[in-house]
Amino acid sequence: MIESSESPVVGRVRRAGALITDELAGRPARSPDFAAENNALHRLAQALAAPDSTVLQVLSEIALTLCDAGSAGISRLESDGEHEPAFCWAALSGRCAEFVGKMISRDDSPSGVTLALGAAQLFAFPQRHFACLGSAIPEIVEELVVPIPGTPEPWGALWVMSHDAERRFDDEHRRILSSLANFACAALVITRNRAVAEARAAEAEAARDALASDESHKDEFIATVGHELRNPIGPIDSALTAARQFIGENPPALAALAVAERQVRQLKRIVSDLLDASRIRHGKLSVRPSYSLLADIVKDALAAVRVDADRRRHQLHTVLPPYPVTVFADHARLTQVLSNVLSNAVKYTPADGMITLSVEAPDSATIPEHDSTPREAVITVQDTGVGIAPVLLPHVFDMFTQSAAARKRAEGGLGVGLTVVKYLVNAHNGEIAIESPGPGEGTVVTIRLPIVCSRSTAGITVATPRVISPARILLVDDNEDATEALSMLLALEGHEVKQALSGPEALSIVDSFTPDVALIDISMPGMDGHELARLLRERERCALTRLVALTGHTAAAGVPEAEDDGFDFHLVKPLSLEDLADVLRSSPSSDLTR
Repeated sequence: MIESSESPVVGRVRRAGALITDELAGRPARSPDFAAENNALHRLAQALAAPDSTVLQVLSEIALTLCDAGSAGISRLESDGEHEPAFCWAALSGRCAEFVGKMISRDDSPSGVTLALGAAQLFAFPQRHFACLGSAIPEIVEELVVPIPGTPEPWGALWVMSHDAERRFDDEHRRILSSLANFACAALVITRNRAVAEARAAEAEAARDALASDESHKDEFIATVGHELRNPIGPIDSALTAARQFIGENPPALAALAVAERQVRQLKRIVSDLLDASRIRHGKLSVRPSYSLLADIVKDALAAVRVDADRRRHQLHTVLPPYPVTVFADHARLTQVLSNVLSNAVKYTPADGMITLSVEAPDSATIPEHDSTPREAVITVQDTGVGIAPVLLPHVFDMFTQSAAARKRAEGGLGVGLTVVKYLVNAHNGEIAIESPGPGEGTVVTIRLPIVCSRSTAGITVATPRVISPARILLVDDNEDATEALSMLLALEGHEVKQALSGPEALSIVDSFTPDVALIDISMPGMDGHELARLLRERERCALTRLVALTGHTAAAGVPEAEDDGFDFHLVKPLSLEDLADVLRSSPSSDLTR
């Protein structure tokens, strides 16, 4: 007898004999294939990192395989708040795959009946009783449907269909589908919780602290901020350099310039940290090792912090081996590592404090000539600064992590530098550790790098001053201040410079001026840098001109490869004279993307 509370659809299906769930218990059930189920679980676990639609699709494919069905799918219950909830065939596999995305009424479908009864159901020839299945070919012999549990109501249903009269479902299939439905519930709950967390983070405008914000949007934001900050930094930096040459020996003016230059250096460090963070997320921050002397790397790192250390009256001690140590490392990146660690020590050590950098490494001359096994160099930076609280130590390398002391300082930074440092140390196959007895007790940073090699295998190149030969330079940038300041600086270096604020203006200039180098901003309104580069390439008189793309974006934000866009070189703003020297000394085929 049909209960009075039973829906009309359920009653109709029962009377028609289409609901045959009771037969499942009486059918012979096959033995469980736990190996196949274990493989399926591994596949599902991997799919959790993919978009939501991928997880559901994988679930339907696994249901199809494990149940040896003709079709399988997930009917997800959806509602827009204005209409009655309906099922969307969110994922399909097998013969019905072409109907993915189809909407089906909840009140007249096998999934709706299953949710109404609150348990797995088996239907015989459901097409004869549900109009929503009329398009399926060949005819559906049986359909086994299980609810996907959820709170406060089920998420929907997971189902398999047989189109073969010889292929019937049993209790083992019901068990498999029920397990998969529970997994689907867990995956959908994770998805919902993730969406809630992201929404709350956006409302609080705390994307850096959000657990699951959209990575591509975050990277785009970081790259855009870096680009926008580079635009004003470039002309300020160039103007300060030019001003220093103009004022001569004027102590008050030089003191004022020194203040401005220190602040510009701080801004440049912040921007570099932002851009390096973006490069790390995309695997674009790489190392290019070559043979160097470790003492030279240490010297360059000390030079980068010497001014700030002297200003704070720090005692800066260095303990190096008495013999030259040859290393196979990226000179610039390892200098960046040490200067960052030293900069933190300077920043968080009170005036008159002590900072010691010591190096322990084997003598390269004692390593056998044909022994290519790298030896370890241990670099230690110890300070008498503010120290680090024990609760913060496990998180010092996390992105955007800062102590309370750092947040109180004007030069506290963004909490990105140590993340970059650890990445670069790891890229050298090394290790870094930070220790501190506690607040006020100082900090010890230890870096271990397997980079020491035999001196006989190293072709050490002695660094020479970067002297730029005079050249004819076309400078194209829609930022008038940036163009004027850089033009002034280049002219002081002896170059003949022509300025253009747009692509059409640049084209008119080259009618009477053949540049050796054209420095072109990528992101100009109207005719952008790529179009200008193409038009310059078409001009015979510019055949030997070296085209240099200037951009404030990192490679992660869309800097094109040199072979794709007609440029010989790609440089990141603000342009340094050292980078320009590299352009003038290198062949156009060289990769100087920075």
